[in-house]
Amino acid sequence: MRFHRSLFVIPLLLLAIEGAVQAWRHVGNEPSKGPLFYWKGAELLTNSPLPFGRALALYRADRGAERTEVLDGGRKMTFFYFEWDCIDLGPFIVLGGHDAKICNVEFGAFKLLQSGKCRIHKFSNGETMCFDYTLLAESNGEQVHVYKISWIQGYGAWKSMEGDDRKTRLSRSFLRHRGAARVLEAGIFGAASEDEAWGLFQREVLEKLEWSE
Repeated sequence: MRFHRSLFVIPLLLLAIEGAVQAWRHVGNEPSKGPLFYWKGAELLTNSPLPFGRALALYRADRGAERTEVLDGGRKMTFFYFEWDCIDLGPFIVLGGHDAKICNVEFGAFKLLQSGKCRIHKFSNGETMCFDYTLLAESNGEQVHVYKISWIQGYGAWKSMEGDDRKTRLSRSFLRHRGAARVLEAGIFGAASEDEAWGLFQREVLEKLEWSE
């Protein structure tokens, strides 16, 4: 059986291009020194028992937190929070840049009711963050309001792209930025409306975030 020389040349050429892109992304690319937010009251862990420990390992985050809080009126909030001290934007997109429905619908037991909405919160220092809003339903029909942001220092919120085709992946490979990164996601159970859920999320989470100078 004969093998054409091009069968070997093309894969080698693709590997060379990928290596060149990776080298270009790192050379002279200093980490951002932009404002950075923290959630110091989140009881951060560097490792944890399963299943949250699996998420820490999968995301390769430097630390993270998971907690469920029972609020007044029988409402409940579950949140997940991850921190990276420094990461390139490309790998961060792969790790934390996916839509909340990926984890909760495609790999979870929830039903998708609504997605694509953005909720904006402006902090006292002038920083503005846009949270992806997703409305889910549990198997018993109870609705869950989910807010998520994937955020990198000096770049801002990453918005997931619909249709992760070859062209999209290629365009992402040329993104060149480094900085600390955060993923913050919370689900609110038992809220009477989305407005009520958003108000609870702002009060219980966003108003407790701290920013560096």
